Amino acid sequence: MFKQSKRTEILTVTVLRRHNGTWARYEVDRFTRGLQTDVCEDLDFPEYLLLFGHFTKAETIQVIREGNDYTATQVTGSDSCDLPFKPRFI
Repeated sequence: MFKQSKRTEILTVTVLRRHNGTWARYEVDRFTRGLQTDVCEDLDFPEYLLLFGHFTKAETIQVIREGNDYTATQVTGSDSCDLPFKPRFI
């Protein structure tokens, strides 16, 4: 139990937010394959994607190859109040 708790405390999540927009399936696929990471979505928060790990906006733009009308922030801890929803990859 302690290992799981410790893991969730140090987990880094990159939060991508497209204001007033949604993410297309091909964009999610590009992030998954290009960054080789897990991506979480939630139907209640269609403007957000959560990426497992620390990625800069420049890294995400390289992978998606189009558009930069979104923000990228990093959050530490899966229970952080800065996350719009709890990621399923913990």
